[in-house]
Amino acid sequence: MSIPTRAWFHSLAESVSALGAAVREYRAAHAAARVTSWHIHPLRVLSAEGTVRVLGRDHIRPHDDALLRLGDLSKEMETRIEKLYEDAALAYAYGTSSAVLAVVQGGRPSHLALGRRDGLYERPAASLPDLREHLGHWARSARLASLRQRLTERERAAVTVRELSFFADLADYESAETTEAAALAAGLADSAYAYGELAETALHHVLISYRTTTTAEESP
Repeated sequence: MSIPTRAWFHSLAESVSALGAAVREYRAAHAAARVTSWHIHPLRVLSAEGTVRVLGRDHIRPHDDALLRLGDLSKEMETRIEKLYEDAALAYAYGTSSAVLAVVQGGRPSHLALGRRDGLYERPAASLPDLREHLGHWARSARLASLRQRLTERERAAVTVRELSFFADLADYESAETTEAAALAAGLADSAYAYGELAETALHHVLISYRTTTTAEESP
C-alpha cells in the first residue's frame, strides 16, 4: 500500500508551527521560573530567626539556608531555560523568515532546515532578510519590518554586552554602556518570538497566494 505524498506547503507550515509551539513552551517555562525565583527571594520572604546547632560545627539558620539553596537552584534553572527560550525563539525568527524568502523566490521547501550543535539551533543566515519588497501589498509588512529592526537592535546589544562584560570583569565595575546594552538585550527572546510569530503569518500569506495562483493556472 503506497503512502500518499503530502504537499510541500502543508509540511512546511506544520514545521514552522511546531517550532513556534516549542518556543511558547520555553516562554511559559521561563515565566514560571521567574515567578518561582520571586517566591523565594530574600526581599519577599520574612526570614525565620531560629538556629540549629550542627554537630561538629557552629549554629546555622535553617530557613536562610533553605532560601539560599533554593535560590541557587532556581536561578540556575531560570538561566538554563532562558538560554533555551532565546535559542528556540531566534531559530523561529530566522527559520521562518528564511522560509518566506525561499517561497517568494520560487523555492518549494518542505520543512524548515536548521543546523543543530550541542543541543542548540544554528541560524540559517547571518542576518534577518528584509522581506518588505517580497510581500507586495501585505497589510502587515510594515509591522514585520519594525519588529525586524527591533530584533536586530537587541541582537547587537547582546553582542555588546558580551564584549563589554569581559572588560567590566577585569576592571571590577559595570559601565553605563554595559548597563544600557544589558537592558536592551534582556528582551531578545521576546523580540525574536514576536518577529517569528508575525513571520509565520507572512508565510501563510505567501502560501495562500501560491496556492491561489497555482489553482488559477491549472484551471481550463
